[in-house]
Amino acid sequence: MSEGINTHWLMHYRVVALVNQCRRLIRDEFGTRLSLTDPQLRQELDRFAARSQSRELARLMDDIAREAGASEAPPEPEKTAPKRMYRGQPLPEPASETEPGRAASPKAVIYRGRQVRG
Repeated sequence: MSEGINTHWLMHYRVVALVNQCRRLIRDEFGTRLSLTDPQLRQELDRFAARSQSRELARLMDDIAREAGASEAPPEPEKTAPKRMYRGQPLPEPASETEPGRAASPKAVIYRGRQVRG
């Protein structure tokens, strides 16, 4: 069930309300507290629902599955590195060295108006 699940399933208010009801039922029946921030929350809910004697928990899990829905295809990972941004504007790419073993040319360093290096 976790293969085609929408990764943003907890972003809907109705789903969060249903999950909170499930968490209360699980806490009452099993004495276990589940966290909303747990990345494995949906799998934990499914595991407890399978072990539970409560029909209400099974109904709530069906409602969650219907409300959250399943994506048609798993999300594709990004192939390119994201652009570096600063205050909403893309930053220029840093200049790459031509030869990795060769150090950059020494830069003149001026300290209090006098050249100290370079």
